[in-house]
Amino acid sequence: MADPTPFVRPIRWDRLRTDEAERIIRKRVQDTGNVIISEHAFERIDERFSGPAFTTVDVYHILETGRIREAPIREATGEWKVIVVRRLPGTREAGVVTLIARTDDTLFVKTVEWMDWLT
Repeated sequence: MADPTPFVRPIRWDRLRTDEAERIIRKRVQDTGNVIISEHAFERIDERFSGPAFTTVDVYHILETGRIREAPIREATGEWKVIVVRRLPGTREAGVVTLIARTDDTLFVKTVEWMDWLT
């Protein structure tokens, strides 16, 4: 007899929790076509991360394996904003500021930043 499908708690879009946001991001980033990286984020990659040393592949990796630093914040437009962080091998902790849309499967990368400026 096959194991039953494990229970997965439904997403509470009115009060999105950190674990729910991580689950949504990890699922959506599996198809990189769901990830929209803003021109601003590309500019910050070049400015803050010395160009080719940090790429869109790193952004996808951070989204796929990173942790959300603080509770999601609801934007006026209805999306949820989170900062997904991950320490890059041999370097500093990077953050990807991401908006999670409810109406479709997109993730919008608003910007990228080094996280140690906060400390």
